[in-house]
Amino acid sequence: MRLTNLDHQDFRYLVDGDNCWHFGDYTAGGGYGVSETNQQIFNLKKSPTSPEHLLRWKRRAIRYWADHILTSNLNFAVCARTVTFVPMPCSKPEGHLEYDDRMLQILRLVAAQHPGIDVRPVLRQAAAREAQHFGARATPDEIAAGLEIDVRLIPPPLRPHVIVVDDVITRGASFAAAKSLLLQQAGVGVVSGLFLAKTIHPAPDFGDFDLEEL
Repeated sequence: MRLTNLDHQDFRYLVDGDNCWHFGDYTAGGGYGVSETNQQIFNLKKSPTSPEHLLRWKRRAIRYWADHILTSNLNFAVCARTVTFVPMPCSKPEGHLEYDDRMLQILRLVAAQHPGIDVRPVLRQAAAREAQHFGARATPDEIAAGLEIDVRLIPPPLRPHVIVVDDVITRGASFAAAKSLLLQQAGVGVVSGLFLAKTIHPAPDFGDFDLEEL
């Protein structure tokens, strides 16, 4: 599956100049059975506290998405020289029962196949918040307020091009928050986004109309 550019106009918090890519389409409200992408995103997001038989599906999803990145049109030779990959942290801090480092696990599988790839979880969730896919969605400023840079992982400095890797983009709030923090780091000139899927909203079904009754 190829990485495809996102049109920033389709996402509220992306702006001119944002360079973001995605693999599949995640159908909002469609359930896991509507597409392979939906199923693999559902499996990936299974809680770390799930029973073992469900965690097996989570581990398979981590491998599935790592393989998609490894076989994509990403130029790994260039990445090994100029890019730092930063996984977007989950909504819970380390040590929390629901802490989930799924994006880091995916990137570590990728890095294992490409020596020289710089993967660093420099973004940390400082305090627990509700996940974006539950309830009201937070703004970039609200998300950024709960994030911090893990200074233990710097130095060495981040590379000039940082790519934030996240599972699903819906409005772009998490990416905008991450970008605002990462651009403050010495040497970082560009922050891009790589998403496993973008959210799409199916057209509403109004049923059959009898025009004579309108």
